[in-house]
Amino acid sequence: MRQMTEDQFDEAFDVVPDPVTGDTVRPTDQGLDRASRYLWTVVDADGDLYALSGWHYVNRVGYVITQQPWDEDTEAEWFIGPEADDPEDQS
Repeated sequence: MRQMTEDQFDEAFDVVPDPVTGDTVRPTDQGLDRASRYLWTVVDADGDLYALSGWHYVNRVGYVITQQPWDEDTEAEWFIGPEADDPEDQS
């Protein structure tokens, strides 16, 4: 699992805002293709946020759609806080 800030995730995968609300995280999966490689599930795990590739239900905060697809090697991205220095130094 790679570690990155939300801004780095947005830049790497080109997050598509909801056309109605403009929000990047959508609260429901209504109207979304659960099999899409452009769908991510944002989950809360002990106060940390993760973007998991694909559709998930447990601990979900919402869903994100991206312009760049995830691939077989992409499982999850950990959103580190903006106060962290360098995501590469995190273990």
